[in-house]
Amino acid sequence: MTPEPRYRLRSGRGYGTHEALIDLVQPGARLLDVGAAGGYLSGIARDRKGASVVALEPDPDSCVRARALGLDVLEGDVRALIDAGDVADKGPYDQVLLADVLEHTPEPDAVLRDLVGLLTPGGSVVVSLPNIAYALARLRLLRGVWRYERTGIFDDTHLRFFTRATAREMLERAGLRVEAERHIGPASYAVGRPGMAVTRLRPGLLASQLVFLARLA
Repeated sequence: MTPEPRYRLRSGRGYGTHEALIDLVQPGARLLDVGAAGGYLSGIARDRKGASVVALEPDPDSCVRARALGLDVLEGDVRALIDAGDVADKGPYDQVLLADVLEHTPEPDAVLRDLVGLLTPGGSVVVSLPNIAYALARLRLLRGVWRYERTGIFDDTHLRFFTRATAREMLERAGLRVEAERHIGPASYAVGRPGMAVTRLRPGLLASQLVFLARLA
């Protein structure tokens, strides 16, 4: 799908989730982009970071758009493609990109473990997740309101919900060590990287999006 405007790369001073993800992509990596949609981030990783990208996406229409960008696309469900050996056949991978993907899966731990098994020695994953403990989400819950929406933390396609602590625990269970974090919220959207210094004071409260670089331990 086409990214929502607030998630697109910014031409001005703002710094959002996609800027953070691309910053953490390893230059020249063999990269597996899981849930690549129409190839938006895959294309940027290829063009800006020199990554050799395999884009994995279940939606046929999105796959058509990704192929139109000249991307190598695997079409289908991630677990089914892994079980069939199709993903391994194009690997191994230096890095796996999971941009707002794991919250849409019923078994994120299992998916992550399967993907970690496809990494080269010393390989890494770059993961973004919405933060259910974000201040505005907490206020909503304190008011007794849980209303699903089309996008955002309360996206109606989210199956799992994460805090900063539970996200880190999931990465560690998969045999990964967190090397870097980016905490994305209103301050970074408004003023860019300097805004992350504010969010970093209380990331579990002030970040609406959490971005991690985690490497094989």
